[in-house]
Amino acid sequence: MASATAELPVAGEAVAGWVARLVLRAERDVIWSLPEVASEEHARLIAQTLTQLAGKGVRTRMLCPARVIRGAAWQRSVGTVERLDVRVCDGVRQELVVVDGGAVIAPDASPGEPGGSRASMIQNSTVADMLHQLLCGMWDTAQRPMRPLSFEGGARGRVLREVLTLMAEGYKDDAAARKLGLSVRTYRRYVADIMRDLKVESRFQAGVRAARAGLMEPDGD
Repeated sequence: MASATAELPVAGEAVAGWVARLVLRAERDVIWSLPEVASEEHARLIAQTLTQLAGKGVRTRMLCPARVIRGAAWQRSVGTVERLDVRVCDGVRQELVVVDGGAVIAPDASPGEPGGSRASMIQNSTVADMLHQLLCGMWDTAQRPMRPLSFEGGARGRVLREVLTLMAEGYKDDAAARKLGLSVRTYRRYVADIMRDLKVESRFQAGVRAARAGLMEPDGD
Protein backbone atom coordinates (compact mmCIF):
# COMPACT_ATOMS: atom_id res chain seq x y z
CA MET A 1 0.00 0.00 0.00
CA ALA A 2 1.82 3.06 -1.20
CA SER A 3 -0.74 5.84 -1.33
CA ALA A 4 -0.43 8.72 1.12
CA THR A 5 -2.99 9.90 3.61
CA ALA A 6 -6.22 10.96 1.93
CA GLU A 7 -8.72 13.24 3.64
CA LEU A 8 -12.23 12.11 2.95
CA PRO A 9 -15.07 14.53 3.58
CA VAL A 10 -18.04 12.35 2.79
CA ALA A 11 -20.68 14.49 1.08
CA GLY A 12 -24.21 13.58 2.05
CA GLU A 13 -23.18 10.73 4.35
CA ALA A 14 -22.36 10.63 8.06
CA VAL A 15 -18.70 9.84 8.53
CA ALA A 16 -19.58 7.09 11.01
CA GLY A 17 -21.52 5.30 8.28
CA TRP A 18 -18.64 5.58 5.85
CA VAL A 19 -16.24 4.29 8.50
CA ALA A 20 -18.51 1.30 9.14
CA ARG A 21 -18.65 0.39 5.44
CA LEU A 22 -14.87 0.57 5.14
CA VAL A 23 -14.31 -1.47 8.29
CA LEU A 24 -16.57 -4.17 6.87
CA ARG A 25 -14.06 -4.73 4.07
CA ALA A 26 -11.81 -6.41 6.64
CA GLU A 27 -10.95 -10.02 5.96
CA ARG A 28 -8.82 -11.01 8.96
CA ASP A 29 -8.36 -8.52 11.77
CA VAL A 30 -9.66 -5.18 13.07
CA ILE A 31 -8.34 -3.28 16.06
CA TRP A 32 -10.42 -0.23 16.97
CA SER A 33 -9.74 2.48 19.54
CA LEU A 34 -12.92 4.32 20.50
CA PRO A 35 -12.68 7.29 22.91
CA GLU A 36 -16.39 8.06 22.98
CA VAL A 37 -19.85 7.02 21.84
CA ALA A 38 -21.54 10.19 20.62
CA SER A 39 -25.16 9.02 20.59
CA GLU A 40 -27.52 6.05 20.62
CA GLU A 41 -27.41 6.01 16.82
CA HIS A 42 -23.62 5.90 16.87
CA ALA A 43 -23.69 3.00 19.37
CA ARG A 44 -26.19 1.04 17.24
CA LEU A 45 -24.05 1.52 14.13
CA ILE A 46 -20.95 0.26 15.93
CA ALA A 47 -22.90 -2.73 17.28
CA GLN A 48 -24.18 -3.62 13.80
CA THR A 49 -20.67 -3.36 12.38
CA LEU A 50 -19.21 -5.60 15.09
CA THR A 51 -21.96 -8.18 14.60
CA GLN A 52 -21.32 -8.31 10.84
CA LEU A 53 -17.56 -8.62 11.37
CA ALA A 54 -18.14 -11.53 13.77
CA GLY A 55 -20.37 -13.17 11.18
CA LYS A 56 -17.50 -13.01 8.67
CA GLY A 57 -15.08 -14.55 11.16
CA VAL A 58 -13.00 -11.37 11.44
CA ARG A 59 -11.13 -10.99 14.72
CA THR A 60 -12.13 -7.62 16.19
CA ARG A 61 -10.54 -5.97 19.22
CA MET A 62 -11.88 -2.77 20.78
CA LEU A 63 -10.03 -0.41 23.12
CA CYS A 64 -12.21 2.01 25.10
CA PRO A 65 -12.04 4.10 28.26
CA ALA A 66 -13.99 2.68 31.20
CA ARG A 67 -16.54 5.51 31.06
CA VAL A 68 -17.53 4.47 27.50
CA ILE A 69 -18.16 0.88 28.52
CA ARG A 70 -20.19 2.02 31.53
CA GLY A 71 -22.31 4.37 29.41
CA ALA A 72 -25.97 3.61 28.82
CA ALA A 73 -25.67 3.86 25.01
CA TRP A 74 -22.86 1.28 25.00
CA GLN A 75 -24.67 -1.10 27.33
CA ARG A 76 -27.90 -1.01 25.31
CA SER A 77 -26.21 -1.61 21.94
CA VAL A 78 -22.53 -2.51 21.79
CA GLY A 79 -22.60 -4.33 25.10
CA THR A 80 -25.15 -6.81 23.76
CA VAL A 81 -22.88 -8.02 20.93
CA GLU A 82 -21.95 -11.65 21.52
CA ARG A 83 -18.29 -12.58 22.01
CA LEU A 84 -17.29 -8.92 22.06
CA ASP A 85 -13.53 -8.65 22.63
CA VAL A 86 -12.99 -5.35 24.44
CA ARG A 87 -10.40 -4.02 26.84
CA VAL A 88 -10.31 -0.93 29.04
CA CYS A 89 -7.70 1.70 28.24
CA ASP A 90 -8.20 5.19 29.62
CA GLY A 91 -5.30 6.39 27.45
CA VAL A 92 -7.48 6.21 24.31
CA ARG A 93 -7.84 9.78 23.00
CA GLN A 94 -8.27 9.36 19.23
CA GLU A 95 -10.55 7.08 17.26
CA LEU A 96 -8.44 4.86 15.03
CA VAL A 97 -9.39 1.70 13.16
CA VAL A 98 -6.66 -0.51 11.73
CA VAL A 99 -8.01 -2.93 9.11
CA ASP A 100 -6.02 -6.10 8.36
CA GLY A 101 -2.90 -4.39 9.70
CA GLY A 102 -2.53 -2.28 6.58
CA ALA A 103 -5.11 0.51 6.37
CA VAL A 104 -5.93 3.03 9.07
CA ILE A 105 -9.20 4.95 9.30
CA ALA A 106 -8.97 8.10 11.41
CA PRO A 107 -12.23 10.03 11.92
CA ASP A 108 -11.72 13.61 13.10
CA ALA A 109 -13.04 14.38 16.56
CA SER A 110 -16.07 16.65 16.43
CA PRO A 111 -18.28 16.92 19.53
CA GLY A 112 -21.84 15.79 18.92
CA GLU A 113 -21.15 14.31 15.50
CA PRO A 114 -20.77 10.51 15.47
CA GLY A 115 -17.38 9.70 14.06
CA GLY A 116 -16.51 13.37 13.59
CA SER A 117 -17.21 15.52 10.56
CA ARG A 118 -14.35 14.27 8.35
CA ALA A 119 -12.18 11.21 8.11
CA SER A 120 -8.76 10.27 6.83
CA MET A 121 -7.70 6.95 5.37
CA ILE A 122 -4.01 6.15 5.77
CA GLN A 123 -2.61 3.57 3.39
CA ASN A 124 1.06 4.36 3.78
CA SER A 125 2.48 1.02 4.89
CA THR A 126 5.05 2.51 7.27
CA VAL A 127 2.54 4.73 9.07
CA ALA A 128 -0.12 2.02 9.13
CA ASP A 129 2.31 -0.50 10.60
CA MET A 130 3.42 1.99 13.25
CA LEU A 131 -0.18 2.71 14.31
CA HIS A 132 -1.03 -0.99 14.24
CA GLN A 133 1.88 -1.73 16.57
CA LEU A 134 0.84 1.16 18.81
CA LEU A 135 -2.71 -0.14 19.23
CA CYS A 136 -1.52 -3.73 19.68
CA GLY A 137 0.84 -2.54 22.42
CA MET A 138 -2.02 -0.71 24.14
CA TRP A 139 -4.15 -3.84 23.82
CA ASP A 140 -1.51 -6.01 25.46
CA THR A 141 -1.33 -3.77 28.53
CA ALA A 142 -5.06 -2.93 28.77
CA GLN A 143 -7.39 -4.61 31.25
CA ARG A 144 -10.43 -6.71 30.56
CA PRO A 145 -13.55 -4.86 31.70
CA MET A 146 -14.66 -5.81 35.18
CA ARG A 147 -18.35 -5.16 34.72
CA PRO A 148 -20.42 -7.93 36.29
CA LEU A 149 -24.13 -7.91 35.54
CA SER A 150 -24.96 -6.77 39.05
CA PHE A 151 -23.03 -3.54 38.44
CA GLU A 152 -25.22 -2.37 35.59
CA GLY A 153 -27.33 0.76 35.92
CA GLY A 154 -30.41 1.22 38.05
CA ALA A 155 -31.07 1.33 41.77
CA ARG A 156 -29.11 -1.84 42.55
CA GLY A 157 -26.07 -0.58 40.70
CA ARG A 158 -26.15 2.69 42.64
CA VAL A 159 -26.37 0.87 45.98
CA LEU A 160 -23.50 -1.44 45.06
CA ARG A 161 -21.28 1.53 44.17
CA GLU A 162 -22.18 3.19 47.47
CA VAL A 163 -21.31 -0.01 49.33
CA LEU A 164 -18.00 -0.23 47.47
CA THR A 165 -17.19 3.36 48.35
CA LEU A 166 -17.87 2.79 52.05
CA MET A 167 -15.82 -0.43 51.98
CA ALA A 168 -12.91 1.49 50.44
CA GLU A 169 -13.25 4.20 53.10
CA GLY A 170 -12.99 1.60 55.87
CA TYR A 171 -16.47 1.87 57.34
CA LYS A 172 -17.53 -0.85 59.78
CA ASP A 173 -20.57 -2.85 58.69
CA ASP A 174 -22.96 -1.36 61.22
CA ALA A 175 -21.90 2.23 60.47
CA ALA A 176 -22.07 1.69 56.70
CA ALA A 177 -25.48 0.06 56.96
CA ARG A 178 -26.83 3.02 58.99
CA LYS A 179 -25.40 5.49 56.49
CA LEU A 180 -27.16 3.72 53.60
CA GLY A 181 -30.38 3.08 55.51
CA LEU A 182 -29.96 -0.70 55.30
CA SER A 183 -30.00 -3.48 57.83
CA VAL A 184 -26.60 -4.92 58.67
CA ARG A 185 -27.71 -8.25 57.21
CA THR A 186 -28.67 -6.63 53.87
CA TYR A 187 -25.44 -4.64 53.77
CA ARG A 188 -23.38 -7.78 54.32
CA ARG A 189 -25.31 -9.53 51.56
CA TYR A 190 -24.31 -6.72 49.18
CA VAL A 191 -20.68 -7.06 50.32
CA ALA A 192 -20.79 -10.81 49.64
CA ASP A 193 -22.30 -10.22 46.17
CA ILE A 194 -19.55 -7.72 45.35
CA MET A 195 -16.75 -10.04 46.43
CA ARG A 196 -18.29 -12.94 44.47
CA ASP A 197 -18.74 -10.88 41.29
CA LEU A 198 -15.24 -9.39 41.47
CA LYS A 199 -13.75 -12.82 42.28
CA VAL A 200 -11.77 -11.59 45.28
CA GLU A 201 -11.25 -12.97 48.77
CA SER A 202 -10.93 -9.77 50.80
CA ARG A 203 -12.64 -6.42 51.03
CA PHE A 204 -9.34 -4.69 50.36
CA GLN A 205 -8.93 -6.61 47.09
CA ALA A 206 -12.50 -5.72 46.15
CA GLY A 207 -11.80 -2.02 46.67
CA VAL A 208 -8.60 -2.09 44.63
CA ARG A 209 -10.12 -4.05 41.76
CA ALA A 210 -13.27 -1.92 41.67
CA ALA A 211 -11.27 1.32 41.69
CA ARG A 212 -9.11 0.14 38.79
CA ALA A 213 -12.19 -0.79 36.80
CA GLY A 214 -13.94 2.50 37.57
CA LEU A 215 -16.90 0.74 39.19
CA MET A 216 -17.22 3.31 41.96
CA GLU A 217 -17.77 6.16 39.50
CA PRO A 218 -21.29 7.16 38.45
CA ASP A 219 -22.65 5.58 35.28
CA GLY A 220 -22.43 7.63 32.09
CA ASP A 221 -25.61 8.62 30.23
